Amino acid sequence: MKKLIFAFAIISIFISPCFGQTQQLKKISKQQINQLNKGVLLVRLKAKKKTILKLRKSGKDNLANKIEQQQAELNKKIVSAFRDNFEFCSTYFFFSEHSKSIKDKQFSNVIFLNDNLVPDSIIKFDYNANFFIAEFVTLEQNDHANMGFEALVIRNDQFVQLKRPFPYYARTFGSLPIKQKLEKAVRRMNKKLYKFLKK
Repeated sequence: MKKLIFAFAIISIFISPCFGQTQQLKKISKQQINQLNKGVLLVRLKAKKKTILKLRKSGKDNLANKIEQQQAELNKKIVSAFRDNFEFCSTYFFFSEHSKSIKDKQFSNVIFLNDNLVPDSIIKFDYNANFFIAEFVTLEQNDHANMGFEALVIRNDQFVQLKRPFPYYARTFGSLPIKQKLEKAVRRMNKKLYKFLKK
């Protein structure tokens, strides 16, 4: 009997911290989902300005123009995917060059983009609101999640990838045409967020 009690005591030593950590993550995730629902999602878009500038300096204008056009088309598809498939919270779009200013909450240095990717100083939101970052990137390793595949990922206001149980990513599937791939990921993310909110 003493051995059994001792065994239970040993097991509880290992289980208690894990349980406490799990409960803490659940609490944080519930706070985050409510903050996002009442707050703002800022979608980061790439412009590849450094790559394009480097090509132009090397006299490769045709290639630079091609990359610039392809990136612009991709960004417009991303904007369109959110406009048509995402309603969980308000969304705003910015180029990655403004990431530091957003991280530092220096919004006076940031000009958000309209649906045609044109910087528009009229576009503003309540800067006191909670905000999160979304972007299409390769998923980072996080709480035993798979890594190495592309997904629509949500990060906190310091650009740190969120953790489970928050539904922080929606995987994209390369076999689909780009437009469908983006739309499906955004639609799945919207659905996941609402489902988690209602739990």
